Amino acid sequence: MEFEGKIAIVTGAAQGIGVAIVRELVSKGAKVMACDVQKDKVESAAAQIREEGGEVVAFGADLTQPAEANEMVRRTIETFGRIDILVNNAGGSGNVGIDHIEDVSEDLWDFIIDSNLKSAFLCCRAITPHMKENSYGKIINFSSGSARGTFGPRGTSAARLPYAGAKAGVDGFTKQLAKDLAPWGINVNAIMPGFILTESDARVAKRYDELSEAEQQDMWTRVPMGRPGRPEEIAKVAGFLASEDSSFVSGAIIEVTGAG
Repeated sequence: MEFEGKIAIVTGAAQGIGVAIVRELVSKGAKVMACDVQKDKVESAAAQIREEGGEVVAFGADLTQPAEANEMVRRTIETFGRIDILVNNAGGSGNVGIDHIEDVSEDLWDFIIDSNLKSAFLCCRAITPHMKENSYGKIINFSSGSARGTFGPRGTSAARLPYAGAKAGVDGFTKQLAKDLAPWGINVNAIMPGFILTESDARVAKRYDELSEAEQQDMWTRVPMGRPGRPEEIAKVAGFLASEDSSFVSGAIIEVTGAG
């Protein structure tokens, strides 16, 4: 199988896109450390995937904390012997809907930046010495269509402004890190999802359900393909970036937005 013998870490793996990526990788032979700050939820997701035949270990961690990012990497190497793939999917726009900069507190700003950008930095920093030693690695970060800015209703974003700033930061971080790590044979790319609907209990889906019919329709009309994306469609792109088919792809921000 394509990922036979490969070891991956997937963060933000308790639900939605993260779970879809774990399934995509294990379906092709990878062994995965599934990480999330929601410990019970990621353990439940991992248990279900193990029942389906995948080799997955759950790890609860707050990846905005350096010690926990370091421990995630240490535990993965201890469990599986190596790490080949890192998917930095952890993040989000928070739980409070805010439209105006004057309503964004410093605490909220720091929380969103830390959840999306700092966590990616800490995970990459923790794993890079191991990947350099092996002269191999695939790092996949997560941007968002929000990084380009949006006008009008917030849709399923909560704190839109800090989220846009964080994801734009991920783009720049990805491009620079790709250049820095290229001499060691390490590929660094990012995926930029557009409007993606996940399972009904996920945060984005809950926020979507809370929108008025007109607001939901507005989100659909912003997507030229006329529908939201599915987590599995994002996972397929992650699978490509984790594979040898992407051996000369690095520093790319791949849009998966339905032309939005």
